[in-house]
Order: sequence, then structure tokens, then C-alpha cells
Amino acid sequence: MDREKYIELYSNSRIDSYSSIDEHEANFEMIGNIAPKLARIEIIIRNRIDRKMCEKNRDWMFDLVDSIELDDDKGRIREHDILVSRQTFGFWIRVVEHYKIHSCAFDKEFLDGFSFKKYYEKNKERLNKIPLSNYQKAYGILLLIKSIRNRAFHFENLLKLREFGVPRLSVRVDFSKEKFYYFNIKPNMIIRYLDDILQSFDKDLS
Repeated sequence: MDREKYIELYSNSRIDSYSSIDEHEANFEMIGNIAPKLARIEIIIRNRIDRKMCEKNRDWMFDLVDSIELDDDKGRIREHDILVSRQTFGFWIRVVEHYKIHSCAFDKEFLDGFSFKKYYEKNKERLNKIPLSNYQKAYGILLLIKSIRNRAFHFENLLKLREFGVPRLSVRVDFSKEKFYYFNIKPNMIIRYLDDILQSFDKDLS
């Protein structure tokens, strides 16, 4: 396909946001590779959270605090499994954060050995000179999954770097009003990051 036709199909402004047409095509390839991984991760995590919440109350979805909005089609959906599959990934993160059940999303052994530095060498592992706790790691992992997911499924550029080679793909994690972190992930480590999470659930997943 010639460049003029390519730009007509995808728009000049979109192509200008990439270093080249080849990078634009490589981004589509990346999205195709990670889409099934993201789907598996989201389904597994939401099921883990739901099982944890059901331990105390099978109808927990109908007893949520006002700050967590349930998508139940304006009260028309009551079936538990349908409600579970209908909620956004952001909903599950809000549930985890409000009820402080970060440990149910990931195994302790995985969190104990997890390091954000593996995915970008300038990521930090301490907050005010104190090593990140497992719940802080879990929260950061969840937010980074959400960022990758949303950017991928809105077909944004996952390969772009900022000035000085800093990855564009990053999340700000607020642990309190005074304590926050930025976690970045290099484009060439996105698949490794998702595979590490999947294999923490089961070694055969990737």
C-alpha cells in the first residue's frame, strides 16, 4: 500500500504520532500478541477477587459502598456470574483497594520476589527508604495492567518513548496524599511482564 492511501485510511495525525509506518504496524502486532494475555489476566483476577468477597457474603455486589458503582444495567441484572463478567477492570481495582484485599489478586510468593526494576531499570523499589510492601506492589501491578489494557484496546502507541528513552507507558500510584510512585515499563518488556503475571497463576499460562 502506498503512503498516501495508508494515511487516508488511518489519518495523518495518527501516523505523525509514530516514528514511522513500520512502528505503526509493529504496534498493531504488539496489540494482537498481548490481547489474549490481557483477557486471561483480567478474567483470572476478577474471579479471584469475587471468590474472596463471596467468602463472607455471596451477595456482596449489592452491598457496595457508594464510591464503587456497580454496572447492573440500572437494576435489571441480578445474576451473579453475569454481573461479574460485566464489570470493568477499574471496578475490580476499586474493590481491591477499598476492602484492602490486594493479597487475593496475586500469590504471596510472586509478590515477595516481584521487582518493578525488571521492566524498567529506573523504577524504584523503596518508598521513603522503606521497601515496597506486597500490597503496594499488588496495587502498582494492577494499575499497570489497567494502563496497558486501556491503551492497547484503544489502539494507542505502546512503543513510544519519551525524551531520554523514558517509557511513555507508566502509571502514578498514590499510596497516600504525600506518598506516590511512578512505575514505567519498557515496550520490549510488556510481553514479559504479562507472561510473568500469567505464570504466577500457573506455569503453563503465557
